[in-house]
Amino acid sequence: MLVLFETPAGFALFKVLDEGKLSKVEGLWQEFNSAESARQIVKLKAFSKFENTSEALKAATCLLESKPSKDLRKFLRTHCDGETLAVADSKLGNAIKDKLKIECVHNNAVMELMRGVRSQLTELISGLAGQDLQPMSLGLSHSLSRYKLKFSADK
Repeated sequence: MLVLFETPAGFALFKVLDEGKLSKVEGLWQEFNSAESARQIVKLKAFSKFENTSEALKAATCLLESKPSKDLRKFLRTHCDGETLAVADSKLGNAIKDKLKIECVHNNAVMELMRGVRSQLTELISGLAGQDLQPMSLGLSHSLSRYKLKFSADK
């Protein structure tokens, strides 16, 4: 099973090394209390970094609408050969399943897995430091807010 994780820096695809741990949803978060234990559960398979903020904004707006962007579709076609894909948004999973014929999963275990990956993100993705991720998150959130306000005349 692969896990699709969206970050402000790009798309990450993690391989779940021990799927048996997903059966115990309640204790899954404890497996991510250190970087070493997190690496025993998931391993980075691929990372597609955004070139600039406008590319990140385009990808984020597509995700808000539960549609896979062109870059995401290309990324998934390249790396998801016959694997099940865990996604955070069930509507996005349905869109990926319809367009790319990739089996998608969305459940409580996947959400706990996402929470664990988020807590150890900078350790799991080499070359992505916390001090780099924070300004990217802030810049993307500002751009996304401006985009939403631009298309909502009521606001």
